[in-house]
Amino acid sequence: MKPREIASQVRDGLVELLRACRAPGGLALLVTTVILVTRESAGDWRPLLRVWAALSITEPLLQHQMMAVVLQLVVPVLVIWLVHRRRVREFGLELGRTGFWLPITLAIFAVQVPVVALYLSRDPVYRRRYPSLHGARGGGALFWGWEGSRALYMISWEFLFRGYLLFALQPTTGHLASVVQMVPFVLMHMVSRKPISEVYFTVGSGLLSGVFALLARSAWPIIWLHAAGAILLDICIVYC
Repeated sequence: MKPREIASQVRDGLVELLRACRAPGGLALLVTTVILVTRESAGDWRPLLRVWAALSITEPLLQHQMMAVVLQLVVPVLVIWLVHRRRVREFGLELGRTGFWLPITLAIFAVQVPVVALYLSRDPVYRRRYPSLHGARGGGALFWGWEGSRALYMISWEFLFRGYLLFALQPTTGHLASVVQMVPFVLMHMVSRKPISEVYFTVGSGLLSGVFALLARSAWPIIWLHAAGAILLDICIVYC
């Protein structure tokens, strides 16, 4: 093959790559990747250290959580408004088919309560890991403040995967979008050194959550279930 032909094919490949990255699904994958990398690498940035000092926030976990909320919620919202030129509610924040997802959500939560209360909260692995903020393990105002911040974090976390990424991919990939969004979701649990049983669980839960959100046309049932399960686990560990 002649050099000119090779150069032409390389150019065509790069043009196709650019087109793919400019499409909503490709752009969402790029934005999500940058968000997750930044979330894990920006903790020691000097400008951020000055921000934490100005806000008198010395707890590293709180710093990380606040930064994650901004990256996972504020950044995608700005991209949707300024780049996609669409409404945020189109990316999973509509209530969708409430008649479909509300009874299913209540049924799942009814099963979730005894599993969390009678099994997970008594597992030594989970008791060593949660609540993540050690100071909150003594209960009281700090515990409830931490749980409030966790609810906000869960909204941002689920919106990134089951909202922005999923609904950006769905028009071109269909239900394969559930598989794609599951991969970074699981990997982030590994990076965060979650219990291995929880990591394996996220493979199935990530897939089913994606399908459920698409069928429900909303990320809200997944947001509520994840937040409720996480907060319930902490409550059972600390108070039961």
